Amino acid sequence: TVIQRQVRYPNGNIVDFDIQDQKGAGAVIIFAWDSQTKTATIVREYMPGCHKVLGGLAAGIIETCPDKHDSDPLLAAQHELEEECHLAGGTWHRLTDEGVAVSMDKYVQTKITAYLVINAIRVDDPRPLDEEEEIEIVRGVTIDEIMRMVRGG
Repeated sequence: TVIQRQVRYPNGNIVDFDIQDQKGAGAVIIFAWDSQTKTATIVREYMPGCHKVLGGLAAGIIETCPDKHDSDPLLAAQHELEEECHLAGGTWHRLTDEGVAVSMDKYVQTKITAYLVINAIRVDDPRPLDEEEEIEIVRGVTIDEIMRMVRGG
């Protein structure tokens, strides 16, 4: 949903904004790290905003439906990691204080809760991907490779 918002700045300027409102109770993003190999698992998927296939982290919307996530960020993160990276378990660390999420972008109302999961294990029969997703799982990504990806856009 796009929300049209008009704001009057302290200097008197009036500015119109289009704000995106993604349904749900926020979003999650998960950095999956293997402490034995010192590597991460990332995903490559089509990003409709920039119209490119890019590398990124497992992520998704926190569904409010009781049959899905029931607005629970940790449960949403665990489901997204299994769906997108075929990983489960491990040691989970929420990277913000309880109840705190970070704004996704200045033009989006959605807030993100970030997690680090260490030593998750592969799942043989993972949850299915969402209908609009087609994801390539990339395992064994080193910190140097991640930094090259970030610097290269």
